[in-house]
Amino acid sequence: MKKCFILTLVLILYGCTGDKNNDAISLLNEGGSLFQQGNYDSAIRKYNEALKIDPDNAVGHNLLAMAYRFKFNQTGTQEFKDKEIELFKKSIELDPKYWVAYKNLAASLYYRNRKKDAVPYLEKALELQPDDPEKALLLKWIDEGKNE
Repeated sequence: MKKCFILTLVLILYGCTGDKNNDAISLLNEGGSLFQQGNYDSAIRKYNEALKIDPDNAVGHNLLAMAYRFKFNQTGTQEFKDKEIELFKKSIELDPKYWVAYKNLAASLYYRNRKKDAVPYLEKALELQPDDPEKALLLKWIDEGKNE
């Protein structure tokens, strides 16, 4: 009887977690649609809502960082660039094998004229994704960063 109760409790908790994840995924998808429309403020709000539900979602942090990147490009406000970099780092912290976040963080640093700082992230991205379609460009950036 005790085993059945525990199993039932585990299944209920798992079901709740699944609903939460579905809600977060739905919000991330909504944010993605808004992002594609160029509505970065609304995308940022949706991504933040998703991360309130699922704060350990590395993809969500990466998407939010991208929205801040485009918001920075739109406004030139330094605060957005700082948030972008912080969120890419958080994404990597949450999932050290998420090569997309390494690549995105490296690009943020590279275009901020911090090429040397970008090198370890570029190298890790290529280690995790050796067949990256932009491999030649990433190797060029690594070379530039090492020679900086």
